[in-house]
Amino acid sequence: MTFITQRGGPPPMGGLSQVNGMPSADADVPRCHRDIACHAASAAAATTRRHCHRPAAAGSTWPLNLDITLGYQEAEIGELEALVSGVNQISQSTLLLKKKKEMHEVDDSLDFMKGEYKTRMEACDERQREFERRQSEMKEQVTKFEKFIQENDSKRQRAEVKLKQEKKFLHAKRLEFTKAQTDLDAAEQARTKMIEDLDKLRKYREYLERTVEMSEDNTYEEMWDLLNRYRTLKTANTQLMEQVQQGEAQIDEMRNELYTLNSAHTNHMLVQNSKIHSHQKHVEELRVANKQGADMKEKEEEGKKNESRETGQVILAIRNLYTRCLNTMHTRVAAVGMEGDNPADRLQMLDLCLKTICERIVDLNDIELMFDDFKHEHDR
Repeated sequence: MTFITQRGGPPPMGGLSQVNGMPSADADVPRCHRDIACHAASAAAATTRRHCHRPAAAGSTWPLNLDITLGYQEAEIGELEALVSGVNQISQSTLLLKKKKEMHEVDDSLDFMKGEYKTRMEACDERQREFERRQSEMKEQVTKFEKFIQENDSKRQRAEVKLKQEKKFLHAKRLEFTKAQTDLDAAEQARTKMIEDLDKLRKYREYLERTVEMSEDNTYEEMWDLLNRYRTLKTANTQLMEQVQQGEAQIDEMRNELYTLNSAHTNHMLVQNSKIHSHQKHVEELRVANKQGADMKEKEEEGKKNESRETGQVILAIRNLYTRCLNTMHTRVAAVGMEGDNPADRLQMLDLCLKTICERIVDLNDIELMFDDFKHEHDR
């Protein structure tokens, strides 16, 4: 049979179980039965070691764990007793020694766990005291340096305000710098263009200087004399061109007057011819209008005849419908008189007849719809 030591070490070697250094009485038990008993004892010992050597959780109570452990042990012992009862070769003394050994191991494990629990609780108390000491020190430091922190906060806020102002000032200066740089670039471009223009015009200056040097009889002493001469000639040329333009303008004006006179004479001739043609056309139109008037008069007379005939047909139809409506109505209604010399009265009478006819038609339509509904309901 196998037993567990206090530290959970392996069982003694040699195939014999020892209790207090003495060989047990199961040495003579058959090997198959010993194997069954050893297996059961190993399961019970493993269960005891699993429940007894488990680390204690914070805030747990040992009596509760002990009751749970003892409950598991009792269940395992019951299973062990049921298993051992089937083995007739194991003596009661060996079973008693085994139980005493197991109880001794459980007591040792319980003592060990109590000591470990006590050690852990002492460590937790020590850590709690250390935490409270550090918390009190931290509160003292916060109280001590609270004014220093407030001063630092105020300095930080002033520094942030100053930083914002400096950023705005820097942004404004950068905008000014950008504008100045743009103006400088534009001035540089203008300066470059003026230098290029000066280089282009320098050849004309050289040409004028050579012209003054090569002039005969020293006509031009300096370059400015040549330029003044050019200005004088240019002014004279401008005046001559203006005179030429004025002469051309006068010639164009006289040509236009001549063209206007010719156009006026031609237009006058065309107007006279047009008047003659229009008079002839008017005579033709009068002839055609006379013929059309005669045709229209005939058409009007024919239309009046047709209108009279259609009016009579309409009045006759209204009378017939009105008479039929009066004859088919269950309620007696006074007939409207159709006689009268005044056209307005006759028109009013016809209007009354038409209203009566419309009301009768609406009634008949309603009767038809009600009959259809009655027929559908009857079919259902």
